[in-house]
Amino acid sequence: MLLTKESLYAAISPNVFITPSYTQKGMQLLTEINQQKTLSLWEIHAKLRIKILCATYVNVKELGKIYVKAGIYHGTEALCEFQDTKLVDSNNPQWHEWLEFLYIQDLPRSAKLCLSICYTSKKRREPLSLGWANLQLFDFNDRLMNEKVSLNLWPLPQGMDDLLNYVGLPGSNPDQETPCLEIEFDRLSHPVSYPPEKQIEDLAQYAIGKESPLIYLDTPQIQTKERAMVDDITSRDPLSEISEQEKDILWKLREYCIQVPQSLPKLLQSVKWNEREYVAQLYMLLRRWPRLMPEFAMELLDCSYPDLCVRQYAVTCLDHGFSDDKLQQYMLQLVQALKFEPYLDSPITRFLLKRALQNQKTGQLFFWHLKSEIHNTSIQLRFGLVLEAFCRGCGSNLKMLLRQVEALDKLTKLTNMIKNEVKDDINEIMKFLANQLQQPDYQDGLKNFLSPLDNSHILGDLDISHCSVMTSKKKPLWLVFSNPDVMADIWFTDYKLIFKNGDDLRQDMLTVQLFKIMDTLWKNEGLDLRLIPYSVVSTGKDVGVIEIVRDSSTIMSIQQKNGIRAAVQMDSLGLYNWIMYHNKDREEQAISNFTRSCAGYCVATFILGIKDRHSGNIMVRKNGQVFHIDFGHFLDHRKKKFGITRERVPFVLTMDFIRVIARGSDQPLKHKEFKKFQQLCCEAYLIIRKNAYLFINLMTMMLSCGIPELQSLDDISYLRKTLAVEEKDDEKALKYFIAKFNSAYSDAWTVKTDWLFHYMKNR
Repeated sequence: MLLTKESLYAAISPNVFITPSYTQKGMQLLTEINQQKTLSLWEIHAKLRIKILCATYVNVKELGKIYVKAGIYHGTEALCEFQDTKLVDSNNPQWHEWLEFLYIQDLPRSAKLCLSICYTSKKRREPLSLGWANLQLFDFNDRLMNEKVSLNLWPLPQGMDDLLNYVGLPGSNPDQETPCLEIEFDRLSHPVSYPPEKQIEDLAQYAIGKESPLIYLDTPQIQTKERAMVDDITSRDPLSEISEQEKDILWKLREYCIQVPQSLPKLLQSVKWNEREYVAQLYMLLRRWPRLMPEFAMELLDCSYPDLCVRQYAVTCLDHGFSDDKLQQYMLQLVQALKFEPYLDSPITRFLLKRALQNQKTGQLFFWHLKSEIHNTSIQLRFGLVLEAFCRGCGSNLKMLLRQVEALDKLTKLTNMIKNEVKDDINEIMKFLANQLQQPDYQDGLKNFLSPLDNSHILGDLDISHCSVMTSKKKPLWLVFSNPDVMADIWFTDYKLIFKNGDDLRQDMLTVQLFKIMDTLWKNEGLDLRLIPYSVVSTGKDVGVIEIVRDSSTIMSIQQKNGIRAAVQMDSLGLYNWIMYHNKDREEQAISNFTRSCAGYCVATFILGIKDRHSGNIMVRKNGQVFHIDFGHFLDHRKKKFGITRERVPFVLTMDFIRVIARGSDQPLKHKEFKKFQQLCCEAYLIIRKNAYLFINLMTMMLSCGIPELQSLDDISYLRKTLAVEEKDDEKALKYFIAKFNSAYSDAWTVKTDWLFHYMKNR
């Protein structure tokens, strides 16, 4: 219906924002701070000194000595040599020792102090970190630290070998029983503040003026060669290393780099952040830098780029470049970027809050991405405050979100009861489920609320007769809700979803997100590969919701229906016959659906290294579309049985699949449709390879998430290998992919063996 703006605005309930009392106190404090007299950082001619005082609650079982290691970092780059205190006994350790670092004048705005208490003994070859803490050297008001500070330390992340955790969040551990380190900064006559913009401009002009004129006297041949080098460096993937010589050339040709905007991340790596003249000139460059495409700008929100001006520039690019749909597609990584911000109030926080409050779908995604990780102690305060700010501003929509939270809490309680209080007997479990769902508490709490998967869907009454507990170990719930919309299409009279309690769904959520992005890239190139990237939302610690794809069956269930010969893959026509049976008069469309979707998932699972691809994790819709589910293993992390790696193929391409692609032919590998299928896979692979930077950036931004199989850059190196980023041209990369493609079907007997064992186990 068309309505007038006036009538629509009149119907909207007033949205009153109540300013919290602690914010009012903070504003008063900020006013007082701004009225204080300060010294400019560049007026101080001395080195930064930090006094290590003492430590408490340090528990060491073995005899040995402890010391404090300290470093000044800018992102992931050390600005000067590390400093160590003297060795002392672990009982009542005291140092009262000054450590000297770089000159105060050369401190960048986002510099941070990284500390660690280390233990060493005669028995140990390498020192061991007992805990770490990071501290921003400047506060949110641009003031240099000048007081005594007590820091409760964090335990080092599992598998981390470095003694200093330079990517960790700044601040003290709220757990008061952890080791506590006391430090003290130099106190000057007045607080020291970072220089204002006018001083930065003057220094930049001075630095440009004194720069050697020789750089402008290069011959045209040298200029052409160096510009070609800049173009080559820019084209490299985000994780490729840049030599010191290449960094010098990038900085020398920084004016040319403006003409290649996507070179900014590489140029930032060439900046000497411990020299103020470099930093001042960079700030002047940023003012003139053209806006980056948002997909490129997201890289600047990684932990390697902590500078506030750089991050503000990146957010400006996102705000102008991202539509709501695009923003929702990348929300997972953008929420992770909040962890890399030096302060609670930041440009990316304000940007996400603004866009989340402007669009309810964006807001719902933002809400669940924050809430799903709020149990993590290190980010609890940060995410909690952002979540509170969002809830205070979202008005009447808050009631809808609370209904979702209440419903999911009831489902969590119900699944805990099933796992802990009911016998492991399917009949007993189903009886208990039906009895509980009939209780008034569940009847009222589990109806007429917006779906966490898509807020355009209202979940009506529970259809208890079709709800069940699935047979897997974590006892997920299969839930069926009616569609309360009386005008709904005949195909959408109900909504089906799976509620999981006990599995971390963030890896599934990330994998499905990357599938969706691949699907978008292919469609932008005119290639529709009929993917089915179903929805997955993690809503808490090991809790989440998964969309059920309609009219679909697992490969295993299809094989079982076609008899024992099909189940053990002696008859490879079972899948083809099943598709033909469900698509009478639509055979060509069904085969096309299967061929295209099979090509898409072959390429996607190969690039992402998706493993554990048994016949229960691959499904087919009645219309012929094939799709994968359950992504518990990716980036080539494989399952092992008795110490033997089970999966040896780059992706699943069994004879069952090939027979469908070849229209049931007895000689499928020679069939023209199989040749077309191979060409389709090659075309899809090259499109994704062309966007390798995007997938590497997205994975890198998720390192802070704590997904078990995505812990370090070494895990992402697998992605660099499958995308053949080291190859300069597509021809060599395509040769590599074709070799993997040939291996997939020539070694398909190994998949056949794995599927046979899986069938015998689950029959």
